[in-house]
Amino acid sequence: MSVKDNSCGIADLQDKMLDLLKHFIETCDKYGFHYWLAGGTCLGALRHQGFIPWDDDLDVYMPRNDYERYWAIMGHGIKDGHYKLCRTEEKKNYHHRVMQLVDLNTTFIHSRCKDENLEHGVYIDIIPIDACPDNPLSRLSQFCNAIVYSICNIQCKPEYNGGKLTGLMSLGTTLLLSIIRRPESRYKVWRRAERRMVNYDWNKCINVKCLTSTFRELSTPMPKSWFAERKVPFEDIEAVIPKNAEAYCFMMYGDFMTLPPKEKQTVRHKTEFIDLNNPYTKYKGIYYCIN
Repeated sequence: MSVKDNSCGIADLQDKMLDLLKHFIETCDKYGFHYWLAGGTCLGALRHQGFIPWDDDLDVYMPRNDYERYWAIMGHGIKDGHYKLCRTEEKKNYHHRVMQLVDLNTTFIHSRCKDENLEHGVYIDIIPIDACPDNPLSRLSQFCNAIVYSICNIQCKPEYNGGKLTGLMSLGTTLLLSIIRRPESRYKVWRRAERRMVNYDWNKCINVKCLTSTFRELSTPMPKSWFAERKVPFEDIEAVIPKNAEAYCFMMYGDFMTLPPKEKQTVRHKTEFIDLNNPYTKYKGIYYCIN
C-alpha cells in the first residue's frame, strides 16, 4: 500500500520527517554527537538538495559510540512533548534492527508491525556505523555475528533486498528462527552477537561498516576517511553528509545522478494506514492490534 492510498501526500509525509530530522540535529548539536545523512537521504541531498521526490523514509548514520550515548541520554521516555526514541529490547520488539525517532502525534502503521502494541508514528531511522577489523578472520566473524544479530533481532523475513539473495536469506531466516523459538532465547542470542560484532576500536580502524542494513552494506567495508563531515543544503536546512558522499552513493547505487525509470520511482514501505494529523493510539484495534 502506498502513502497516497491513505489520502496522504508524499510531500506531507516528508514534511513530518523533516521536522524529526531538525529535532535530531538540534540534539546532536547540543550534545556534540556526530551524524551523516545516509542511504537514499544522502543521495537526495546530492541530487535533489532534499528528499528524493518519491522517498518515504529518512536515514541517518551515527558512529557506534555516539549512537549508544544518544540512546543513553534520549532513550528513556518522551522528550520535548511528542518525540520518542524507540529501540528493540528484551520485552519489546519493533522488528527493526536500529533506533527510530518517532513522532507520537502521527500514525504510520507498518505492515510487519500491525500486530504489535508499539509506537506507530512517523519516524526516522538512526543507524550505527561500526569499525571494521583488518584481519580477514575477524572480519568474517563480524559478518557472521551481524547476520545472526539481524535475524534474531528483527525476527521476520527480509523485505527490501531483492535480487537472487532474497530467497536464500529468507530461507536462512526461517531456518534459524525455527531453531531458536523462544523470544527470551532470541534476545540472548542477538545481544551476544551484537556485543561481538561491535567489539572493535573506531579510532584504530581504517575501514567502517554498516552492520544493520542491506546485505550490500554488510558485505562492503568503506574507508573511514569518507566520513569526514561536510554540510550541504537539505530542503530548508543544512545537514551533514560524508565528505566523500559521491563515492559512498556510487558504491550504493551506481550512477546515482541518473533518475531511475518511472516505474521504479515508488515508495518503499508497506503500510496499513497513515494519518499525519492524529496519534496512532486512535487506531488501536482498528488498524493495529486488531486481534
